[in-house]
Amino acid sequence: MCGIFGIHFRNSDVIPEKDRLCRTLKHLEHRGPDGKGIYAEPGIGFVHTRLSLLDLSSRSNQPFWDGQGRFCIVYNGEIYNFGELRAELEQRGVVFRTTSDTEVALECVIHLGLEETLKRLEGMFAFALYDKEQKELVLVRDRFGIKPLYVYDSEDRFMFSSEVCAMRPWIDLKPDMLTISSYVQGFEGPTQGRSFFDNITIVPPGSIIKLKLNGPASYDRFFRVSDLRDQDQVAKLERMSSEKIVDEVDRLLLDSVKKQLLADVPVGALCSGGVDSSLIMAMASKFHSDLAIFHANVVGPDSEYAAASSLAKYLKLDLKSVDVTPQDFIDLIPDVIEHYGYPYSQHPNSVPFLKVSQLVRANNIKAVLSGEGSDECYLGYHNLVFNLRKFLLEFPQHSFYQMVRQTARKLAGRWSPRPVYENASCNIFNGFEKGIERERIVNDIKQLTGLDIAKKDQKSLLMLNYHLRTLLHRNDCLGMASGIEARFPFLDTELVKLSVNMPYRCKVRFSPFMLERQHYFLRDKWVIRKVADRYLPAKLSMRKKLGFPTESQRHLKISQGFFKGSFVADIFRLDDNSVNYMLNNSKQQFSYRLLLLEVWAQLFLMNTSKDIVCESLSKNVSILDPSRG
Repeated sequence: MCGIFGIHFRNSDVIPEKDRLCRTLKHLEHRGPDGKGIYAEPGIGFVHTRLSLLDLSSRSNQPFWDGQGRFCIVYNGEIYNFGELRAELEQRGVVFRTTSDTEVALECVIHLGLEETLKRLEGMFAFALYDKEQKELVLVRDRFGIKPLYVYDSEDRFMFSSEVCAMRPWIDLKPDMLTISSYVQGFEGPTQGRSFFDNITIVPPGSIIKLKLNGPASYDRFFRVSDLRDQDQVAKLERMSSEKIVDEVDRLLLDSVKKQLLADVPVGALCSGGVDSSLIMAMASKFHSDLAIFHANVVGPDSEYAAASSLAKYLKLDLKSVDVTPQDFIDLIPDVIEHYGYPYSQHPNSVPFLKVSQLVRANNIKAVLSGEGSDECYLGYHNLVFNLRKFLLEFPQHSFYQMVRQTARKLAGRWSPRPVYENASCNIFNGFEKGIERERIVNDIKQLTGLDIAKKDQKSLLMLNYHLRTLLHRNDCLGMASGIEARFPFLDTELVKLSVNMPYRCKVRFSPFMLERQHYFLRDKWVIRKVADRYLPAKLSMRKKLGFPTESQRHLKISQGFFKGSFVADIFRLDDNSVNYMLNNSKQQFSYRLLLLEVWAQLFLMNTSKDIVCESLSKNVSILDPSRG
C-alpha cells in the first residue's frame, strides 16, 4: 500500500539532509500518491509515501508516532485481522486515534511485544519500528515476501527501502558482477540475499532485523515455510473425506476473500480467465455486486478474452479489458524494468501485467484481488504432475506388465519429477539460492517431526519459496508502478497451512475422462476445481492453466546497433564483430536476456534517460512474423 525508506548514519551526529530525503520521496511517489511524510533527527531519517486504503484522513499519514512520541512506524502493507486485534487492545485500555491498521500494528508491538505480534498478524507487511528512547530500530518482512524490503549495510550507514531506486540519492548504484554472471548463464534472478546491486540485499521473507543505533545489525527469522508442516494436521486430514476437505478449503478461501475486500475505497479483481482468478471473482461478487474486474487481452491466437468475457457475463459484472499487442513487448521494456528493478526474462508476462495495472488505476481502483498462490499450493503447474503421454513415448522398451504396473503407481501419486541437478557453474554465482533452500526445507521438517517427507508432499512446500517470490515481486512492483495494491486470498496463512498438509489425492486425482495433453487421466488442483464447481459453470472451473500467453519475446530481431558502445559489450569486452557473431549464433532466449540486461544497466547504472533507451529499442529491435521464424 505504500513506499518506505529509512537511513541511519552510524555517526549519530549526522542529520539526514532534507533535500535528499525529498529526492528519495520522489523515487517512491508512484507507490504512494495519496500522502507523503519525512522525518529526520541526528543519526536517522525516514520517508513514507502513502496509498490510502483504510482511514483516508491525514491523521493516518506516516511516519506514524504513538501518543507518547516514543515509538515510530513506517509501514507498507495490509493487516486483514486488524479489527480483531484492535478490539483486543481496546479491552486492555488502549485508546486509538485512527481507524487504520497502521496504528493497530504499532500498538500491538508496544503492548503485546514483537514476537507475539508477528505470530498474530495476518496479512502482508514490511515495516520499520523505531524506539526513540532506546535508539533501536527493528525491520520486519511478511511470511511469504509479498511486500518488498531491501537493505544496504555498510560501515558508515544502514538503509532500507521498498525499492532500490529510493537509495539513489545516498549511494552510487553498482552492479553485483556475480549475480550478472549467474543471470547470463540462465539464472532468473535473486529473490533473497544478494541482489543485482553491489552491497544491497533482498531481505528474506519472515525476517527480523534489529539494529541498536551505532551498532551492528542482527538478522533472524520468525518464520520459514517449513513451519507450516504439522504432523497432527496431516493425520487429521488423512482421516477426513475428500468432500470435507473441499468444504474446509471453501470456508477458508471465502473468509479470506471477504477479509481482503476490506477497504475504505473500492477493491477490484484481476480476471485472467483461469480457474483461480475466476473463483476469487465469483466469491468476491457474493460481497460486492458491482465488483470491478480487469483483463489484459494478449492479442493473438491464444487470447483468453473469450473466457474472461464469458465469466463476466455469468457473474453479471462489467469486464474492462486492455489489448496487449506484440509491439508492446518492445515499447514497454524500459517501463517494466524501471519498476521491476532487474531483468525480467523469467516473466515476459510482466508487460501485460503493467498494462492491466494502468487500466485499473485509470478506473480509480486502488487494490485488486489476484489468484496468485493457488498453483503453488495445489500443484497447478504441468511439470509437477505426472505426464503419462510423455512417459509412454519415452519408455517403449518396457514390457506390457511393467508399463501397466508403473503407470498405475504413477497415476496413484507415487511419482516425483526427475531430480533437477544444479548447474553448478551458474548457481555458484548466486550462492545456490534455490538448491540450498530446497534442502533446508526438507531437513527442517525432518528435524521438527523426526520423519522424512514424501516427495509428493514436498511439492507445495518447495513451490512456496523461490518461484512464488518471483511472482509476488512482479505483482507488487508492476502494480505499485501505477499505485495499485495486489492482494492474494490464496495466501492466507491458515489456508496455505491446510494446503501443504492435505493429502496428495486432494490436489492431483485420477480422472478417466481427463485427456489434457500435459497429463492424461490426472486432474490437477482437484480440490480447487471442486470448490469452483460450487460457484462457476463447468467450462470455467475445468479450464486448463495458460497464464498470460506471451510469445512475442521469442520473435524479436535485435540488430547489432543496440549493443554498440553498450554495458554488455563493455563488461564482456565484445567488439562489433563479436556482437554480430553473438546475435547470429546464439539462441533467441540468450539474446533476449542480454537485451533486458542492457536496458537495466542503462536505466540503473548509467542513468540514461528512459526516452533515449526507448529510442534505441525502436531503432534496433523489431518483431519477426512467427511463421517466418
